[in-house]
Formats: sequence, structure tokens, C-alpha cells
Amino acid sequence: MAYIEKRGKDKYRLTVNIGYDEKGTAIKERKTVQAKNPTEAKKLLSLFEAEILTGNYIKIEEKMTLNKFYPEWLNKYAKTNLTDDTSRGYSDLLKVRILPKYGHMKLTDIKTMHIVNFINDLKQDGQRLDGKEGLLSDSSISNCYKAFNNILACAYDWKLIKENPASSVKVPRAKRPKTEVYTREDLKQLSNLLEKEPFHWRVLVMLAITTGAREGEIAALEWKHIDFNKGTIYIEQAITEVVGEGVKIKSTKNGRERMVSAPSSLMIQLKQLKGIRSEEKSQVDELWEWKGHFFIFGNEFGKPIRPDSISKRWRRFTKRENFKHIRFHALRHTSATLLINEGVHAKVISERLGHSNISTTMNIYGHVLAEADQAAASHFDSFFEKKEKEI
Repeated sequence: MAYIEKRGKDKYRLTVNIGYDEKGTAIKERKTVQAKNPTEAKKLLSLFEAEILTGNYIKIEEKMTLNKFYPEWLNKYAKTNLTDDTSRGYSDLLKVRILPKYGHMKLTDIKTMHIVNFINDLKQDGQRLDGKEGLLSDSSISNCYKAFNNILACAYDWKLIKENPASSVKVPRAKRPKTEVYTREDLKQLSNLLEKEPFHWRVLVMLAITTGAREGEIAALEWKHIDFNKGTIYIEQAITEVVGEGVKIKSTKNGRERMVSAPSSLMIQLKQLKGIRSEEKSQVDELWEWKGHFFIFGNEFGKPIRPDSISKRWRRFTKRENFKHIRFHALRHTSATLLINEGVHAKVISERLGHSNISTTMNIYGHVLAEADQAAASHFDSFFEKKEKEI
């Protein structure tokens, strides 16, 4: 049952009966709203009732603290609107850095100067939690701010506060670390070293270099994503690991699906690997996990590998072989750099990498593109020099 009560000029109280307690007493949710007339108030009542029935209603309390709002933000916003990694990262920062200091405060009492002081404190000595000496990096400070800003922005969007006190605060701009990549000579050496490795690992590394796929995307690839006739790989999902839940499938970063053309040499290797994996699958039969899925790089029982296991194995491999180490993710940068130096258009590279827009590609690889552009310009020198000699 739901009804309205006039409480004053253009003011109505909305009441929704949401059930009964053990004594049979009605449990009611109420809120007061501004409305020009009863008709408008009834429309607001319908919306109010729908919010309650769908679980989207958040009771606005002037005394709601940041601690009290945190689970609302986590369960009704972060887990559905942020990537798993971002949600987990922000949640960890809130629990470790922010809630211990500001959790007791009412949302309405958190002001811009609290955020300013929070950022300033992070710049001081003794803020590292790993026991090491030195200051927090600009990147770490920026991430702390992003977490604080995100939960306050959510409170503002849900009309719990009149403004976001963090929105105007300036924070140190995190410097993009210099991207390390492999040269052609490095890749030739890598190819020789991989000959001694298990076949599936060799294929995985070559796939990373030639497609620019992320670790999570590689872990989530299934045989249904390979088109041997067209020589393409369809990247539509990624594997992520959630604390307490294990590994699960999610959409790719930015939710962008893409079709990537692969070199014939990789397709030949993949076809060989499919034969090996199919034989393995037939031997375990009913013991096969993840029914309905056949991951290219899954374990012997069909379970997908964790993305971080790829990076860890890569580090062990480079250390064992005394080979120049760069992050496994940097193989993606190597792939892009090689294409740029071959004159491939930035738009094509952006689509292969699954960037949300070409500006992302330009921001990351702008310096490489500039060098390639200079190299292209030098061709005109030789062209006109040749023409002048002919004259």
C-alpha cells in the first residue's frame, strides 16, 4: 500500500508499506517531496514505490556517514558501473586510506578543504604502507583522490549531497611511465628462446605480440573466437579474478569487441594447438570444468588461467633465460610500435588494440608516431635531391 499526505504548501509526504515485522506491525518507508499538486505528488509516489520494489532506493538521512554510505556505493554503483579491477582498487583505497580518517563524518559535513588536506597529507613522509622509505608517487596520490572523488560523485548523483566537494580539487598529475618495448633484434632472440619452451606457451607469447591483446583477453580466448578460414581472432571477453569469487568472464576493457587479423604463421600454430587441446579434452571427459567453454590456454581440465599467472610466468621465463625483461603488458606496446614503424595508420592500430578512440592511441604512442613521421619526411629529401641531379 502506498499513499500521499499533504504536509504544507507544495509539500507532500510519500509513504510506502514494504511489509510487516514479527509482531504484525507495518514497516513503512517515507520521504517528503516538493510537488505543485496532488497529481504530481502521485507520480512521485509511483517512482518512489518502484525504487523500493527494485532495490534502487537509498534512504536519505542527514546523519548518513561515509562509513554507512560505503556499502551502498559498492553494491549499487561500483560493482555494476566500474570494471572489477577499478572497483576492487577503489574499495581497497577507501578501506585503507579514507574510511579510517573520514568514515565517521556525515556526507554533508565533508567539505573541499577536507579533500585538500587529505591530498596534502599524502604528500608527506611516512604515508607509504609497505614499510619502505620515501614519498608516495604522484600516481598513488592520484589514485587515492580518484577513489574519494568517485564515492562522493556517486553521493552527489544520488542527491545525497548538494555538491561534490572533491570535484574542484587539483591533484598531482601522474606521469606516464616510459614505455619499454622490444626491438626487431630483441624479437629475433626471443623467437629463438621460445623454441625451447612448451608449445602452448610459445603460441601464447606470439599471439600477444602479433595481436596486441591484453592478458585478460588472452586468458579468455576460446576456440570459437578463431576463424581459420579468414585468419582472424575475435576478441570479445576477458578473464578477471574477484576476491572470494575466483575467476570469471567479463567484457573487454571499455566494452569494445574487435576482430583482429592474425599472421598465417600464428594461425598454423593455433591449428596445431587445437589438435593437442582437443585430444586432452577427450581424455578427461566428465572431469572437464567450465562446461560450454573451451579456452585456448585453459588448464588440462578446461579451467581458464588467471591473467596474473601469465605475467608471473613471463617474469620467470625472462629471468631464467637472462633475457631483457619488460612487463608482459609491454608486448602490447611492442606490437603497436612495430606497426607504427611499418607505416600502419593510427586508426587501424587503435582498432586492433581496442582503444575507445584514436586519441588514446595518440596519447600513448604520440612520440613513436612523431618519429615515424620524421622518417617519412626524410624520404622527400632523397626524392627531390634525385630530381635536382636529373635537372
